[in-house]
Amino acid sequence: MRTSGSKSLGRLLAVLSFMLAATLAWSHPMPKTAVMLKFRNDRIDAELLLPVVELKLGWDKPLPDDAEHTVSEYGLELKSYVADHIRPVAPDGEPWSVVVHSVTPVPDTFPDVRVDLSMIPPKGQPVDRLTFNYDVIFHHLITHEAIISVVGDWRNGLISDKPVVLATMWDRTRSIEIDRSGGSWFRGFAATFRLGMRHIAEGTDHLLFLLALLLPAPLALGTKKWGEFVGAKVAIRKIVKVVSAFTVGHSITLLFGALQWVRVPEAPIEAAIALSIFVSAIHAFVPVFRGREMFVAGGFGLVHGLAFAATLNGFGFDALTLVTSIFSFNLGIETFQLFVIGLAMPIFILLARTRFYRFFRGVGATVTAIASATWFGERVFGWSNPVSPVVERAAAHATWVLVSLLVVAVAANLFERSRRSALEPA
Repeated sequence: MRTSGSKSLGRLLAVLSFMLAATLAWSHPMPKTAVMLKFRNDRIDAELLLPVVELKLGWDKPLPDDAEHTVSEYGLELKSYVADHIRPVAPDGEPWSVVVHSVTPVPDTFPDVRVDLSMIPPKGQPVDRLTFNYDVIFHHLITHEAIISVVGDWRNGLISDKPVVLATMWDRTRSIEIDRSGGSWFRGFAATFRLGMRHIAEGTDHLLFLLALLLPAPLALGTKKWGEFVGAKVAIRKIVKVVSAFTVGHSITLLFGALQWVRVPEAPIEAAIALSIFVSAIHAFVPVFRGREMFVAGGFGLVHGLAFAATLNGFGFDALTLVTSIFSFNLGIETFQLFVIGLAMPIFILLARTRFYRFFRGVGATVTAIASATWFGERVFGWSNPVSPVVERAAAHATWVLVSLLVVAVAANLFERSRRSALEPA
């Protein structure tokens, strides 16, 4: 009886151990392959992230555990392996060409191998409709999964950092139909237009630069300081000249930078932007440029345009799409800039009619100078920046800030009017 009981207890412990191991395995799912597609005019570019731990099981090779040695020892064979297991087919059944460009290691907690390739349709066949046959890794390892997503499709308006998942492929789903034929030129144009608007809306540094340009616009130029209110017409004329010069400047370098005619590292550009904001803030205190605002704004525009170009460079557009995107992106930038100026300038003009504008200008210039100085320190020297989160939170409530300023401007004008009425002789 004792022996039988011991055997039963042993079986029970074995079953419990198996259940515990299975539970732990399910609670730590194995990594999946990511297949990211970018639709071009004449091809589809793809980036694959293959987990090494799964590749070892799915590919009949004694791979090392790390990505670096996997690539150095098996990189060439891996190119052929991947090309053999990706088979796009046109609607008429004709196979596409698959060209594997590179294999690179991606060290991580779960190391990956990155594979970059292009899929090219047969002549005369559409690039946006195909049957995608894929079984990398899971042709042997049936538990493996691959997430297929689109990360770039200009004609369908997909240019953001939010991919669209098409399917999860595994042993029982080795083929999917892809149809992206509903796109149009207008969708791509509208998407890059919105991107330009969002770039300014979310770019607190660019918004503060606009603020610094606007602050002295309603004032006359004195000998060593800003004078009195010059009137709405003169103020608007001044800001139109300055903003136009800034627009011309950043449009030139946006074009040159996006077309790769001019290449400048990102770090010095970002530092120069912070410096341009700081100088503009000082000019809002005292007239530094003295009638040369238009030329200085144009020069600063050249710097800001290089930063704008960096946004488009990451998408890898073909020539025609890039030229169209440059135009629509720039149009989006200008539209939002005019929107900001249209909201802020009337408030500034109202305040400039009153004695409170000197205080308001001082506060605005001080905030802008401090923010830009901390950005410069952060971008050049790597200093911690406690000011930036505060500025970002304030920018997130820009609508309420403008409404509050409008209320203050109206109240200040009413106060000035009542004060003048009280001083006038009866």
